[in-house]
Amino acid sequence: MKKMYLGMGAAVEKDGRFLILKRSGSKDFAPNAWEIITGRLEEEESPDDGILREIFEETGLETEIIMPIETGFFYRGGKEFPMAYISYWCRYISGDIKLSVEHSQLKWASIEEILEEPTMTHFHKLFERILQLKRHLSSDFIFH
Repeated sequence: MKKMYLGMGAAVEKDGRFLILKRSGSKDFAPNAWEIITGRLEEEESPDDGILREIFEETGLETEIIMPIETGFFYRGGKEFPMAYISYWCRYISGDIKLSVEHSQLKWASIEEILEEPTMTHFHKLFERILQLKRHLSSDFIFH
């Protein structure tokens, strides 16, 4: 039986914009592509703890989870690397971004800008769902 991996992604929002990161050119999978914060669950770690750890490791930011938004499955780089995933909508709390060696650039982007970025097509469904949720929330709704 093949080993199954659990990947996680975080759409981190601050002031109505989302943090996207450009993968380092030396990455083995999707070099130089824009992405959200991503990573894999470690042994004996809950997905919620895992995504908060990944966010901190890759950016140095303190965040909180608003809610999981999407789940799915894909092969990362081929059939030998099956991966289920959970994508989260998270909220920035504090900190200044300190990029890890995994990324070369960052920017805060609107959902519309993200949906126009060709290297982020595999994250479009996540942002389309966040946009749908935002349309149904009252303007004074506050996440805690």
